[in-house]
Amino acid sequence: MTRSKRTTLALATAVAALLPALPLAGPAHAAGTSYHVDNRPGSNCSDSGPATPQQPWCTFTPVNARTFTAGDRILLARGAAWAQGMTLKGSGTATARIELSAYGSGDRPRILKGTSAYGISLSNPSHWAVKNLEVDGRGSPKMTYGVVVGYDETGGIGHENLTFSDLYVHYNHMGIRIGGKAAPAADQWAVKGVRMTGIRGEHNGVSIAFGDGRGPKNFIQDTVLTGLALSNDDGAPAPLTEECPNSLTLQSMTRVTVMDSLVSHAGGCTVSTGTTGIYLGHVADVDLTNNIVAYTRQSGSPDQSGINYEGWTDDVAVRGNLLVGNVRWGVALQGIHAEGPNRNVTVESNTIVENGQPPIASLGDEAPPDGVIRDNLWEGDSLTTTVDGGSFANVAVSGNAGPATGDRVWYAARDFASGQGVLDWRYQYSPDGGTTWTNLSYQAVDDSWRPANGALPLLKKWQWHPTGGTGQVARVWTAPRDGTVAIRGRAAKADPGGDGVRVRIRLGDRDVLAPRTVGGGDRVGVATSVDSLIVEAGDTLRFVVDAGPAGENAYDTTSWTPVVGYL
Repeated sequence: MTRSKRTTLALATAVAALLPALPLAGPAHAAGTSYHVDNRPGSNCSDSGPATPQQPWCTFTPVNARTFTAGDRILLARGAAWAQGMTLKGSGTATARIELSAYGSGDRPRILKGTSAYGISLSNPSHWAVKNLEVDGRGSPKMTYGVVVGYDETGGIGHENLTFSDLYVHYNHMGIRIGGKAAPAADQWAVKGVRMTGIRGEHNGVSIAFGDGRGPKNFIQDTVLTGLALSNDDGAPAPLTEECPNSLTLQSMTRVTVMDSLVSHAGGCTVSTGTTGIYLGHVADVDLTNNIVAYTRQSGSPDQSGINYEGWTDDVAVRGNLLVGNVRWGVALQGIHAEGPNRNVTVESNTIVENGQPPIASLGDEAPPDGVIRDNLWEGDSLTTTVDGGSFANVAVSGNAGPATGDRVWYAARDFASGQGVLDWRYQYSPDGGTTWTNLSYQAVDDSWRPANGALPLLKKWQWHPTGGTGQVARVWTAPRDGTVAIRGRAAKADPGGDGVRVRIRLGDRDVLAPRTVGGGDRVGVATSVDSLIVEAGDTLRFVVDAGPAGENAYDTTSWTPVVGYL
């Protein structure tokens, strides 16, 4: 197969051309003030008023004119909408960040396409939180960015602490973009400490993008992305650049965790350089743990993979993920950039099934990858394949279970449901160390399973939290037929802290995976693999989490999405 090189420099050039010219800072003001904005009829708004709930500002014009300082809050009225871009300036402190959020009741505030190329723009920010908002970029043309953060020139060095949560970004060229032209030295960074949680992206060209192909790996450091839901990135409506290459772009980054997230139906338009769900280039020390990357679409593009190691990567690990239904490979290891090999690749404990071509591909002969491929559950005619001279000569392949058979595998996060027994899963707890078990109750308010009269133990789509003492919480899988199964998964701390948890797997009344400890700060976690286990119809596999020998359950939220497949 002849394949076009997906050049990160070309993508970076296109992105740089789209970056807005950010206005100069305006006048400063008193710190720790809340500014309310509400343009709805009856709000008594005035742009020259005090920005109180009783007389809020009407538009973003006074917001754009100010430089905010530590402790300030810009609050947009729920149920209101503005067709205007917002430009935010200033920085908070480690103890008093600046916040852009919502107030009142009802739907998220909406920022719509106006004359600006972006919905929200931040220039060289530190210590900001942006949350509880919707950015809808539909227009002619649509918005270039829903949210854009730029770190530029000498002022773009040494920034810290950005948090984005509960945002819905859709119909933009890029939903959220963090990058810039700053040039940090080897011991510097542009921004350190980025957190995103609960971000929903749909129908963008790219929902979330970090860095570019020219930025050094130390540009963005210490990033944690959890609870993302990125889907149907197809560039609709008529895209600005006619490109929708992937849903999540990770570039110019060091120390990244992506956990408990969904990326589906990416790459919905033709891109000559290729499409994928998650794109990795110019990054180091990255962990993609317990995510679903699914259904990268048929668009006539190269690649069409789940996860793409483009090049210039060091120590990037893909662990505990479900890679399913992608047009071609679950994981693509590119060897097409002679100067940018993929070093110390780890593809471990994943479930890679129902893709159009073999699960893992090595493509191109200019820079063969090195690393390990181990303990994955796979389906197909073979686990690996080579394309255009690709090679696995420097990759250790071991302990992989497969091929999986039958019409499905059971991946706990994908199968999570509001009813006991749905898709062969039940949700239970034991107050007495596993002697007796009781069904948990489904709580629609937070889409969780809990006791009818208590907050803990807790089971959610991705996460578990045990009670203290001898209490245990479990997902229980019931075998629908006789056969031999393999078990895979990765248990890791979702909330670092405390003294850790224990996980185990029991078949009936015996351990098939003895208790394993996940340390208090362990986001990498432990494998929960059983290579071959004979089951009969009606047998139960109980996947158990407890608070550990000391019974202390502070900070015990744990990410674990066990998987069972027949061999």
